[in-house]
Amino acid sequence: MSNEPTFPPNNYFNVFKYNRSKNTNTYTSPTSYQAQSGSVVSFLHEPSGKSVYFKAFIIAFNESYSSDWVSETVFGRTDPIQHFKQTTRRISLGLKIPAETDSEAFENLGRVQQLTQYLYPNYTTINNTQTLSQNPFVRLKVMNLAQKNIAEVVSDLSNAEYYKNYKSTADPGNGLLGVITNLNISHNLENNDVGVITKDSNTILPKMIEINLDFTVIHETQLGWNSEGAPLSPTGPYGIMAGPNAGEDLDVDPGTDGALTPEEKAKNEQQRLKAAERYNRMGGEARMKKDLMYLNKMAGKARSKKGLTAKQQANVAYLHDTLKGAGMGAEAEFMANVGASTDYTPRQRRAMAAGIVSAQDFIG
Repeated sequence: MSNEPTFPPNNYFNVFKYNRSKNTNTYTSPTSYQAQSGSVVSFLHEPSGKSVYFKAFIIAFNESYSSDWVSETVFGRTDPIQHFKQTTRRISLGLKIPAETDSEAFENLGRVQQLTQYLYPNYTTINNTQTLSQNPFVRLKVMNLAQKNIAEVVSDLSNAEYYKNYKSTADPGNGLLGVITNLNISHNLENNDVGVITKDSNTILPKMIEINLDFTVIHETQLGWNSEGAPLSPTGPYGIMAGPNAGEDLDVDPGTDGALTPEEKAKNEQQRLKAAERYNRMGGEARMKKDLMYLNKMAGKARSKKGLTAKQQANVAYLHDTLKGAGMGAEAEFMANVGASTDYTPRQRRAMAAGIVSAQDFIG
């Protein structure tokens, strides 16, 4: 068993952690499953090393880059001379924090409380007087869009390999260093469509908390260009590393290591034709979701003693090809993996798959 830490920690988003109910053993939250897989927003408090995670229900993520210049007016010149000072990166982030259970509502309020505590500094007592000893710096991690520039620069890869290697972890230690300059919290108490949970006399738990914050980034690497015209930080700010042919229109399959062979191109075309015939018609979206649920069911059945019949095996192969032709190959594999998982009961797997499917907008 690996001793490597997981991010977020196991069981972090258990919606029954603080108040178990009779449905605890028969229900698995689809949003918790996705968040536990890494779709989270995290904050790490640098002075204490503590971190807090939120499910990535992002309602706003905006960046601004502001360059400061000093203008020097010179007699006889039409325009003033501009001297560069610095470029500042700021992020505006909005999150919704929903609660599926009263336990999750309790924990959500505690997590927001923890985040507000990150806005205050560390103090040291000297001669019976508290003296500020450390600023409340925070690391913000928003999947791959807000992360520390840690990508290793690798050259001589194919375009497909650059694409395949691009990924991000949920480790809060890899977040952007900076300061939260503003934090607004809305508990939606006045919203009758959302409501609250009355836990006890004079004690309520919001069902939906919204937070909006402004974050100013502190750059940890030198940004700019060297004398040879190369960037000092080639993978900043999003960690993307592209090859010299990044702008070329190559027939490349992101799941392979290079350009497709004629046979692979022909197979891809067959898959696209299958997908168009099955899904590009009235009710195509519903059929696609039904197919994904079928793959989930068959993956679970394949683990049974009887296994799959020859016809069922053929159906599974056909649907994998067809969904791949519709650009849903990764989703098909994911649903099959959920169905084959040994970590959940069959009922939990079906509930999880149904929740994930209903939450997606598969066809644009």
